[in-house]
Amino acid sequence: MPGANYVDVWKFSITGPDSPDNAPENIVDACQAVGRDLQCRWHGPDTYMQNCMWTVSALDTGYCNIALEAGTRPRHKSAGTTTLRGFGFGGPHIEQSIQDFTVLIAGEVQDQLAGGFPFVQWPIEGRRLLTPTSRDGRPVWVSTGSDRTISEIGSLCPI
Repeated sequence: MPGANYVDVWKFSITGPDSPDNAPENIVDACQAVGRDLQCRWHGPDTYMQNCMWTVSALDTGYCNIALEAGTRPRHKSAGTTTLRGFGFGGPHIEQSIQDFTVLIAGEVQDQLAGGFPFVQWPIEGRRLLTPTSRDGRPVWVSTGSDRTISEIGSLCPI
């Protein structure tokens, strides 16, 4: 963001487990939980996600901007895949709870993927999008058709 007065900028891998020194744990954990879920349940082009990077830029007001950017794409592992179209969003306060951050980031990423080209629906259960929300103090994915909790955010993909 041009002209922004950033007091800290942290860059880290999409799924973890690494994180930069002095980066707020709530933000890193929330971003990496969403990043783990980005590895599955897509409807759209096959997109290489493994080397993507999160960037969190903290403003002097306590708010932050978050970006997800494409990383390097090794040719031998990614033939036939597209590269992630990087995107960013702003607004969250750095002191939000991990639950609130996780739901907010999941929703923003979902909106960014659905609103871009190529169009991606993520995450899906059958033919329906899952909705990020908080239930019983936990960030979860909920089926829009049945209002049933499918998974905690960060645990959607099989290991």
